Amino acid sequence: MFRGLYTVTSGMQTNQKKLDVISNNIANANTSGFKKDVVISEAFPEMLISKINGKLENDLNNTYNNPKLDVQRDGQGFYLKSNKGFFTVDSPMGTSYNKSVRFSVDDEGYLKTYTRDIKKGIDTSTGFYVLDSEKNKIKVDNKDIQVDDKSGNVISNGNVVANLIYTPSKNVIGTINGGLRLDRIQTNFLSGQIKPTDNKLDFAIKGDGFFKVQSEDGIRYTRDGSFELNNKGELINLNGNYVLGKEGIITLDKDFKINKNGEIYIKDEDYGTYEYYDKIDAVNVLNVNALRKEGNNLYKVEEGINPDEQKLDGDLLQGFIETSNVNSVNEMVDMITVFREYESNQKVVKAYDEMMGKAVNEIGKV
Repeated sequence: MFRGLYTVTSGMQTNQKKLDVISNNIANANTSGFKKDVVISEAFPEMLISKINGKLENDLNNTYNNPKLDVQRDGQGFYLKSNKGFFTVDSPMGTSYNKSVRFSVDDEGYLKTYTRDIKKGIDTSTGFYVLDSEKNKIKVDNKDIQVDDKSGNVISNGNVVANLIYTPSKNVIGTINGGLRLDRIQTNFLSGQIKPTDNKLDFAIKGDGFFKVQSEDGIRYTRDGSFELNNKGELINLNGNYVLGKEGIITLDKDFKINKNGEIYIKDEDYGTYEYYDKIDAVNVLNVNALRKEGNNLYKVEEGINPDEQKLDGDLLQGFIETSNVNSVNEMVDMITVFREYESNQKVVKAYDEMMGKAVNEIGKV
């Protein structure tokens, strides 16, 4: 009975965090370049449960006469489902036992679970290690592997390197988990709408990419192109951070224009022509899942990870601004859904409380 209470309360705690994130999204619906957040939750590890005494009428492992392993490719990843034994994953809360698993090979050659990045690519940076039948991490020589759908063996370069199927003792009757937990808060980097402003100090990136600014704590990234000039004619954002060019701080004390590549041209007052001055340092960051919000519409790279900067793919537009990618109507619908889930869990907690009250106050009298 107490296990059920813990399961429900963990769901309420996760819903509370979802409400905080949705509220923040709605509050920033009109913030230029703001990117909405989403809560990524995960179930607590699936734990094995065993029958201690008595005859086992439903032997979980009694499938040897009809073993079935479904192996599907998911791009560079695999999706496996089995009715025989379990797949084991080394999660932060302990070993989890599951009847299905998605995994791919990370850059170091280990089999890990994965998520999808903004370009629908496989991202194993936040994944968990997939274990073999002896509960060891699995490392392969390269990403070109196969999985035998008869035995569950992982084959690399023609050699069997591991078996994925863990077979528990015969008194195991299934699995159980302890509800949901907050895994992480993920930023959705899909672009917002591009709107004209007729302000030559407003800039927008059409496509993927970020402006680089110099803050007191170092280099930061932003999609907010609402810039201005300080009293020295230096280009800064609304919080006073310097907007960086390829040559450093940008000074615009004369008339200027910027093309879609970010190249800045200063007007020669004597001849009325424009001469090349610098180029706005806008880059495409491929490992966006390593970016963390810092406030004031700035992003910093998670400590210990280097930003994977590439040449800007999109166009840089002068006189335009990018709106947030928050859809207020969708956020309100999500908020109502979370409220209803929270209320449902609240009623279950109340029911548990009433049962415990009867157990203590009424059964004791009998």
